[in-house]
Amino acid sequence: MKGVIIDRGWTRQEIERQMTEIGVDWRGIEIMTDKFQHYIIRLFELTPRQASIIKQEMLARGAEAAVSWQICSMDFGGMAKTGLLLSGTLRQLYQFIAKLKLQPFGLPDLAERIENALDNYRNDRPVLTLAGRSYDWSVKTYVMGIINITPDSFSGDGLYRDKNFIEAAVEQALQMIEDGADFLDVGAESTRPGTLMNRGTFPVNGDAARVSAEEEERRLLPVIKELANAVKIPISVDTYKPSVAEKALNLGAAMINDIWGLQSPEDPERRMAKLIGETGVPIIMMHNRSQSGYAHLMREIIDSLAESIEIAQSAGARKEQLIIDPGIGFGKSHQDNLSVLAHLDQLKILGCPVLLGTSRKSVVGLTLDLPVEERLAGSLATVAWGISQGVNIVRVHDVKETVRAVKMCDAIRSAN
Repeated sequence: MKGVIIDRGWTRQEIERQMTEIGVDWRGIEIMTDKFQHYIIRLFELTPRQASIIKQEMLARGAEAAVSWQICSMDFGGMAKTGLLLSGTLRQLYQFIAKLKLQPFGLPDLAERIENALDNYRNDRPVLTLAGRSYDWSVKTYVMGIINITPDSFSGDGLYRDKNFIEAAVEQALQMIEDGADFLDVGAESTRPGTLMNRGTFPVNGDAARVSAEEEERRLLPVIKELANAVKIPISVDTYKPSVAEKALNLGAAMINDIWGLQSPEDPERRMAKLIGETGVPIIMMHNRSQSGYAHLMREIIDSLAESIEIAQSAGARKEQLIIDPGIGFGKSHQDNLSVLAHLDQLKILGCPVLLGTSRKSVVGLTLDLPVEERLAGSLATVAWGISQGVNIVRVHDVKETVRAVKMCDAIRSAN
């Protein structure tokens, strides 16, 4: 329709720009901007009394709260816990939070958690300083190139089959850097997510042969040593074993990529957490679990990653060291993986930069019915989608093509 524009939601900067273009006075802009930013918040496991108070306080501010009919009728018989869906402008929500802090029944603690989640969702991630460089997650999307020192990589790019695997790894790394990689991620144990290709079949991490710490070190450490001398960008070591990670760091690795997010069943003493607390190195903490099956997919992933963050910080890690990964292909069905991709923006409430690893994975292969060697286009589609949802790092095999796609996505995003 001529003369009409509808948008699902502008950034604060875009709202201010639109008001300025109309000619709104600066005082009006200051007053109204928060009224134009709208959010929906889901709350879980509240008592009926808490839910009733929250609904009243939201309605008092002209906002909305969707609750069970039992809450509306004040018929709490047999109801132990309930959930809520809140809808309001930023101004309404912050007014509601301030009032909730004055209420009894455990609501001040809930108000703090809502406020922290909202602040995290809205704000940029903390800047990472690594090897003298600053990585500002709000400026661009960073690309991490995958180097597999394995004989059985699901993507067919494992270098350990080559007797000159060290030289091959260095050559691959240099090519990735030339193609625009910002980080390198080197791993020597294949976890092979998605090797069971039957539709609806849960991809079990154990499909690949287990590798001892000693064997992983034989494959990995010579490569780390050579790469540390050959490249200037940060090297991440893909391992969940604290002893392997420590030796790799001593040889020049600068980051850890832990597929168990500091919750490995093989590390009950939290030695990996202690390592990052002591060394101050960044860590990528991925969501993982041994079985699929979720009552509430995103809530359970977010809760698990929140626990990883708590474990890290309890061991002395700073927030700027922490990067989270939803773990596409790990402990999730094909439909789970698609649902996680659809809701990536929800991870922002944790306040950490988000890494997305979908390159050549089964979520692409099953969706497009394509073998590993034909999954580039699908992988790039997930990268583009991820960037639109606020992802900060993409971990990929095909660096050149991904860097080009990322630059295009970043250009479009910055135009907003």
